[in-house]
Amino acid sequence: MVTALALVSVAALLGAFRSALPSATSGVALKPCHVEGVKEELRCGIYNVFENRQTKKGRKLPLKIVFIPARHPHQDRGPIFYMAGGPGEAATELADLVMGWGDSDEHDVVLVDERGTGDGNRLDCQSRGSDDNLEAYLNGPFDPAAARVCRDELQKEHDLSQYTTPNFADDIDEVRAAMGYDKININAGSFGTYAAQIYMRRHGEHVRTAYLASLVTLSERVPLHHAEGAQRGLDRLFQDCEEDAACHAAYPRLREDFATVLNKLRERPVTTFVKHPVTGAKTELHLTERAFADAVRVMMYHTPRDVPFLVEQAVAGDFSPFAEAGLRANHDIYSGGRMGLHYCITCNEFVSRIRPEEVESATRGSFLGSWRVRDQMAACEDWPKTELPPDYFEPFRLETLAVVVSGATDPTFTPNRNEVKSLLPNAIQIVVPGAAHTPENDCTRAIRHELFRSGTTKGLDTSCVSKVQPLPFKLPAAKPTS
Repeated sequence: MVTALALVSVAALLGAFRSALPSATSGVALKPCHVEGVKEELRCGIYNVFENRQTKKGRKLPLKIVFIPARHPHQDRGPIFYMAGGPGEAATELADLVMGWGDSDEHDVVLVDERGTGDGNRLDCQSRGSDDNLEAYLNGPFDPAAARVCRDELQKEHDLSQYTTPNFADDIDEVRAAMGYDKININAGSFGTYAAQIYMRRHGEHVRTAYLASLVTLSERVPLHHAEGAQRGLDRLFQDCEEDAACHAAYPRLREDFATVLNKLRERPVTTFVKHPVTGAKTELHLTERAFADAVRVMMYHTPRDVPFLVEQAVAGDFSPFAEAGLRANHDIYSGGRMGLHYCITCNEFVSRIRPEEVESATRGSFLGSWRVRDQMAACEDWPKTELPPDYFEPFRLETLAVVVSGATDPTFTPNRNEVKSLLPNAIQIVVPGAAHTPENDCTRAIRHELFRSGTTKGLDTSCVSKVQPLPFKLPAAKPTS
């Protein structure tokens, strides 16, 4: 005989199961799916938005959605929407990474591809580098002629004026409403933090909390301060090495050796060899000063503690380890995004506000120099203009309860505490020692999970940050003893 209590228990279980998924009557139809790199069955769907949100006519863009249901759902705490970086990364392609963070233990996690990144609306441009031209990966992604070719190809099918961050923010809010959510939590990293701010500016009433790693603000005119940020990060890396007994013993003249390598490449390119990543064949490369500098900057995003070892190999005359590491780093970062969307956003929302006379003073004294800014400015000259709100570049404040995280050796330009406080007065800002771009470790995960669990920054315990042990520096192999 089934008791009333059993019936209540069954009903509770069914209710819990249903609460883990958006309502079947919502405007988003989700079906079971398997995503690359993920063993569990997830749910995927498509939500169509107008390319032109203002006229609500014409072409529609199919935005892919990957839904990761909470293992132990607490629907009163809201879902987590993850916003990817770039700009140009597709959020749904990062499902395996996001699941590894454990955010879905207690929250539904929703990944929505930004317009211009997913199937059916991908703004791809051909990369300068290729399997037949590895060297091009080391010379940066921006080239005026390549940008014009990309523009001409994309304009055949896309209205490039409509690929803006405000439109993406409104896309996200439309998806939120269609899925039946009132308030959401935001997890964002790098350029995703910029999209998160624009979402909060336009739809802040629907944001419960936000976790923002490696903050990019609207006031930052990317890439004007790339050189300054990279120099600051490298100086901190040098300092960390000097204060680390093993690193200092292995590389006692690191600063001087770095300058020696840079000066050598300034005089003339160095011919070196790498193992081809596909064929394995020994392949010749010519390493220039700018290629070396940009590779250092890019490697510092994720593997900064390999840099001293690679510099010392180079100063000893072996540039091959550095070239191979730089090639991997540049290929990963420059081939992972949709360059057409990157142009749409950076050219119109950032580069357009850089004045030519500012470049020299902003980059003077840095190992990177001014070429990176000038390349991107030149590539943006003929890119189509986008349609932005008239008050878009006016200062604003966000009242959202937030945690802002940065790494001490992050090579990007990090806003100072006064700017963060002015922009996000209710935010807690933490700096992770020894960490690079978008720090992710047990400590930062614990802080993020507690933020999303509690829904407040009041009393949030961030003490673990002071106890974080940086990853060890890469050291030379020990010489065998006789």
